[in-house]
Amino acid sequence: MPTITPATVRGIVHSDIGCFRDLYDAYYSYLCGMAVSYVHNFEAAREIVDDVFIRVWERRSRLKYPPLPYLFSAVRNACYNYLRDTKKASGVTLVLMEQLPDCCPYDESEVEDIVRLINEISDSLPQACKEVFTLHYNDGMDTAEIAERLGIAPSTVRVQIKLALDRIREKMKK
Repeated sequence: MPTITPATVRGIVHSDIGCFRDLYDAYYSYLCGMAVSYVHNFEAAREIVDDVFIRVWERRSRLKYPPLPYLFSAVRNACYNYLRDTKKASGVTLVLMEQLPDCCPYDESEVEDIVRLINEISDSLPQACKEVFTLHYNDGMDTAEIAERLGIAPSTVRVQIKLALDRIREKMKK
């Protein structure tokens, strides 16, 4: 997992695609998880986060260090807009979302520690479980795509994902 430093952000500002990829790799999963917690739809969450990263690249000359507070705020606002525009949230939910702070509830080092721990735990999963978990959460594939690619039943994919998440939850409690 790449560490985002001021040099990484300077690289992005100067159009270094490698630095941008490091930023994307470092925060994509975390931001998708955050977006899912708001919109309750994995595909919509991925689209929202992808759109935020596109905007970051388009406006890269204005990116500041550390980038996580900006990314957090941009994703939160995009989720709010999605819920408002699709009418998938009550007025109360939208009012509560407006009250959320414009900062990340975790500092950057905490997020990096959590992501590192999840990666370590996922590396210790049985091979089949690890492969399904990686295809789903790192590569963004849905159940049907994974089932087709691996030649297994969609129910098997769902079970493997559940097993992986259960193992991660269990280890993170310790």
